[in-house]
Amino acid sequence: MNQFDSDSREIIRAISHNNGRATTTEIRRETGLENSSVRYRYGKLENAGLIETQKDHDATLDGVAPMTVATITGKARRKIDEGLTFEQELQRAEVEPQDNADRIRELEKEIAEMREIVRTLKENQNWIGPQVEQLVAESDEAIQER
Repeated sequence: MNQFDSDSREIIRAISHNNGRATTTEIRRETGLENSSVRYRYGKLENAGLIETQKDHDATLDGVAPMTVATITGKARRKIDEGLTFEQELQRAEVEPQDNADRIRELEKEIAEMREIVRTLKENQNWIGPQVEQLVAESDEAIQER
């Protein structure tokens, strides 16, 4: 299981999450890997019997190179059941888009609260500043009168 680097396991996870079949483009979107990284790992994963790739001429327009489609094999499914992609699943589970959206809302609320505090402090400063100046002036006058 450890013979595969995290990018290879991430590719397997991406294909699995796409019902066991995904184009290179879909895998790249899901993993964030460069095209060359995905294609490099195709060979390793095919040699290990974890995926099969084929060109899908129907998925592209005429005159455009056919898309490569990767499909996970039964062996890959067994390896997934044994924990091949567990680490990737765990990492993904820690940062889900909904979690991010909730956290962003929390942070926006905190920012709004802090802005209100700053506004209040500025108002107090504007009120206190002249009061302090008046007290200093009165103290100076009192000192001079003595």
